[in-house]
Amino acid sequence: MKKFLVSIVCMAGVALLAACGTTLGSAEASAERAAAVKQALADRNFKIDVNFMYPMRGSSRNLTSEYSLEVRNDSLFSHLPYMGEARNLPYGGGVGLNFDEHISSYVQQQQKGDEYLIEIGVKNTEDVYVYTIRVFDNGRSSIDVRSRLRDPISYSGELNF
Repeated sequence: MKKFLVSIVCMAGVALLAACGTTLGSAEASAERAAAVKQALADRNFKIDVNFMYPMRGSSRNLTSEYSLEVRNDSLFSHLPYMGEARNLPYGGGVGLNFDEHISSYVQQQQKGDEYLIEIGVKNTEDVYVYTIRVFDNGRSSIDVRSRLRDPISYSGELNF
């Protein structure tokens, strides 16, 4: 009976150590991911794969993996769907939020704790846009897009390394 109790205590100890090791590994992975996010933002070289959109009018929509927003140095590559009211656009609706343009303004701030706030100004032949991006240490992101000629729209997604 004594051997049985000792073996149970030993197995419980091993299970406890394994659980602690998993927690430590998870904390290390989170710290590594946070450092990678910080470096990507500092380099101005990141891509957000968008998986959800939230139009001002109508219901939110799940998206396929083909939509993204990418920043490479001084350029913005916006490949996002648009739903909403648009005013004074070219015949056929124009290019929408699908364009590659030079960034006219870029401001990045670290918010409380694990959040970064980035505001990007960009202009194409049709409109002037302001992209407000929130990125968290875990890579989760949200994007709010405002323009002069279109209703605002929001997106959520993941930072892609």
